Amino acid sequence: MSGWLKQLLRFLWPGSLAGRLVLLLVATLALAQVLLVLVLQNEHDAVVAGIVRGQALSQTVTLTRLIESMPQEQADRLAGAFTTRGTCAWVSADPPDPHEMTSTEEGLARLLSRRLHGVGNGAPAVHIDTDGLWDRRCPERSSEDFPWLRRGTGGPSQPLRPGLGVVALSVPLSGQRWLHVDAVVGLPGIWSRPIVLSFLISALAVSLVTVACVRFQTRSLRSLADASERFGRGESIPPLDVRGPSEVAAATRAFNTMQQRLSQFVRDRMRLLAAISHDLRTPLTTLRLKAEFVDDAEVRNDIVATIDELVAICEATLAFTRAEATSEETRTVDIEDLCADVVEEFASVGADARMADPMAARVLLPCRPVAMRRALRNLVDNAVRYGGRAEVTVGQTGAGAVSIRVEDEGPGLPEDRFEEAFQPFVRLEPSRSTETGGIGLGLAIARSIVKAHGGELTLANRPGGGLCAEIVLPTAERS
Repeated sequence: MSGWLKQLLRFLWPGSLAGRLVLLLVATLALAQVLLVLVLQNEHDAVVAGIVRGQALSQTVTLTRLIESMPQEQADRLAGAFTTRGTCAWVSADPPDPHEMTSTEEGLARLLSRRLHGVGNGAPAVHIDTDGLWDRRCPERSSEDFPWLRRGTGGPSQPLRPGLGVVALSVPLSGQRWLHVDAVVGLPGIWSRPIVLSFLISALAVSLVTVACVRFQTRSLRSLADASERFGRGESIPPLDVRGPSEVAAATRAFNTMQQRLSQFVRDRMRLLAAISHDLRTPLTTLRLKAEFVDDAEVRNDIVATIDELVAICEATLAFTRAEATSEETRTVDIEDLCADVVEEFASVGADARMADPMAARVLLPCRPVAMRRALRNLVDNAVRYGGRAEVTVGQTGAGAVSIRVEDEGPGLPEDRFEEAFQPFVRLEPSRSTETGGIGLGLAIARSIVKAHGGELTLANRPGGGLCAEIVLPTAERS
């Protein structure tokens, strides 16, 4: 399948479930309407025959009997008396133009012959003009006759108004004469304007009702999708109301159960980490006191440094679990102002941190500000600690997404170790000293917070040297 055809199908095929259901239902109903019209087309000839039988045949039979029962010189006068604004009759020696009659015309000719009961001098001829063009064969008719039948004026043939047709009947008379009768009758067309208008109105009404019904039925599914997205961002949401079709209701119940179990699992894990870290502080404090009684100063300093490192790890773990356990409400904030506040904190203590040029428009982001501030603080701290300086840039990366880049001028990192840098308690700083390299939780905490907001945190080496940590967050609004 060619590329343009795939693009066309993607354009015509809606992405939402409601849109697809509406399209399928409307297309099915439209197909049913077309099939109905095709079925009616088969009945069209019978309808035409019935109309002609009722309007034209009776007049022709009556006129034929009268003409055959009176002198020949009065035939033209009698035929002229039958000429009205809807019918034209005349007697001439000219036979009708030869043509191959349709099955409907042949049936009408046989019916006309039976109703004449032997009157006349041969088989009659019938021609039904349903194409909207009629010839002015009648010699008694002037150009002003039948003005209500025509769209235009003048000319040997004129298009009739929609829904009208001409039935040309020719009956052979005695004396090698022909009686010609042209009658204008109403012949319903399959695709006439009223039928097409009725089709469009019914299709529009059905489409509106279908859209309303489908949107109502998929409302609970939209609520489920919205709740899933919010839960994926780490928001605390109440259990959803179980409603809608049985399949959607089952999915909603499964989502409520999954949400409850995952939330309970996360809470239990946080409590376990907090308990372990808290319980370790007491024996570590005891060990530190005992280490002070070691006579060898070098050994004593090594032991104390190791204990201090363990205490720092416990404190960081406690801080991490407290942050994860905190149920913070989501608020819409100006993300550029939030970044500027974090940069100002570092600049106020002498660190080389600054904001890039501000954006022309505000970038509003629904987030948990305290958690997001902590993630940014960890990234700026890493940039200042390892890269000497930090530059923060806020930008828009397409519809519904905002990016925050924290760049430094340090040596960067090997690309094959980018993912390793996000692992908890992993320090890529060669000395592995807590004074220069921390304890290895900064990037792990930052990525955890960003993922809880439905975003991504990635690392990349800058072309001119240094490291760039980029946060991309969804659902941004611009004003």
